[in-house]
Amino acid sequence: MAEKTAAPDLFAGINRPKDPNNLTELEKKHIPVITAPDKVKPGECFEVVVEVGKLLAHPNENAHFIEFIELYAGHVYLARMDFTACATCPVMKVCVSLGKDLGPLRVFERCNLHGVWEADKPITVG
Repeated sequence: MAEKTAAPDLFAGINRPKDPNNLTELEKKHIPVITAPDKVKPGECFEVVVEVGKLLAHPNENAHFIEFIELYAGHVYLARMDFTACATCPVMKVCVSLGKDLGPLRVFERCNLHGVWEADKPITVG
């Protein structure tokens, strides 16, 4: 009898794509996609849009949904949006300003069935 391969424990840490050039369906549904400028001026407001399910629609139903999206610049917390099961789409739009270069924009999102997923986008302040 062949041994079953255990599925990775999606709740054991922060999930990222194994191969960004060859995403699985699970990864496409859960990877946060960040839209923001590559470079901003210090202190100037700019819009950041984060979409979960942009690459492949994520179910948003009572049994399976995105609970929250958090936005950071490097390790500095910027914003959070919480979602309910059926009433919302997992999209965060927020205007932020950065006084100095803190590192990449980082996003964490949590799916109630598939754990926390992370994405980042380089951004330069200057």
